[in-house]
Amino acid sequence: MGSWRPDHAGLRPLEKKERSYAFMDLFWNWFGDSANASSWYFGGLLALAGLPVLLWNTVFWTPLIILPWATLAWISARTGATTVVLARPALGTREGTLFMGVAETFVQLGWTTVTTYIGALSLVHIVEGSAKASHASSFSLPMILSLLTISLVQGGVAAAGAEAIRWLKWITSILLILLGGLETVQLFRQFGLTPLLHTVPAPSSFSASRLFDISVINVWTWLQVGDFGRFSKTERGAFLGSWLGLWAGQAWFVLVGALAVIGLGVATGHLSADDSDPSRLMERLGLSWVALSVIFLSCVSVSASNLYGAGMGLLSLILRKSPGDPAPALAIVSLTQIATAFIPLFFGSFIGFFTDFLTTIGGIFVPLWSLVLTEVLFRKRLQAKNPFAQPPDSLYWEDQKANPAGWVALISGALFYYAAPLLIPHALESTGVTLPTILLTGGLFLLLKIPSILSGSR
Repeated sequence: MGSWRPDHAGLRPLEKKERSYAFMDLFWNWFGDSANASSWYFGGLLALAGLPVLLWNTVFWTPLIILPWATLAWISARTGATTVVLARPALGTREGTLFMGVAETFVQLGWTTVTTYIGALSLVHIVEGSAKASHASSFSLPMILSLLTISLVQGGVAAAGAEAIRWLKWITSILLILLGGLETVQLFRQFGLTPLLHTVPAPSSFSASRLFDISVINVWTWLQVGDFGRFSKTERGAFLGSWLGLWAGQAWFVLVGALAVIGLGVATGHLSADDSDPSRLMERLGLSWVALSVIFLSCVSVSASNLYGAGMGLLSLILRKSPGDPAPALAIVSLTQIATAFIPLFFGSFIGFFTDFLTTIGGIFVPLWSLVLTEVLFRKRLQAKNPFAQPPDSLYWEDQKANPAGWVALISGALFYYAAPLLIPHALESTGVTLPTILLTGGLFLLLKIPSILSGSR
């Protein structure tokens, strides 16, 4: 696994000797990120839609939508590009860096806010008991102390950099398998498979198409994909490690969360997505200490990598041409997240906050990654037509002018994503909004670039 050292990479292509992540490092990195409490909550939402939706989403749809996301890791391993740098060929060096730098910084801090709140609420539930935990969403002393504790620990790991996070992911992922496995066994002993197979789903405010949309957004907003993919020793390891790790962790915890909701619903006569809270479930099964350990480990694990992505986004904004030392940027976001951790306390419903957060950021990154991936395919086509064109990999690191076609496609895709559900809701009942947004963004970009393809010039 190599020796630990402070992060030194900055924003620059890494030499082969600096790339320390093997296949299993990437696998555990993404397994540890996706096997977290937010996946339990999403499993609870899927459970309310019924078994066919749950299985179709977990077994077929999720691994399919992970494929293009894992391709971003492959590009980063090939080029050494961070997440911010991935947007440069499609949007332009300065313009793409500014847009992606701001977006990654704020969205990764947002993800950290989500996972920190889940962990803190669960800790209060376990330590203080159900009665006090029911009031923990307010500014109570136990909630404040829990938020601060988790924030300080995950901030310290993130500030140490990618090598510290790599070690953390190995440790937490192995412990998650052991402790999460114990939770899973207890669930099946308590409930079995019968509730999943025979329970009629409760009315849900989320249609199947919206749940599919949330699935895409949930995967495509793991923005630190390039920040860690660039450390991969091989391109194949970056792709497969990211794809399999994210799928394995998320599928496991989604299914466990779904079983928890339906099992408790059968036992209590009340079906609610809130029952996917692992602390509430484990308290009922007499395994509060297990839940405490799993929640703490998963929150620190996923938030540390989220904060690393936020630090790389901030680093791109405060640098010009120098690769820079990432330590100051990582320290700034690690301190900032201590304050942002309290934002969910101002919302009446965490489930509402969580889904609103995902829906909002989806309008940025569904069209953005559709554009970035389409631009890569466009470049491949252009390179085949003109072998003397600029080497594709150099486009990430050499100065590029603003790409009007990219900006038109991105803005059009974002506008469609936000406006279509309001203007033509019935037309999206069967498809959702993400798939049409992907097709619109990529198709419009290619349409605008047809003259370049025909002439063989960028």
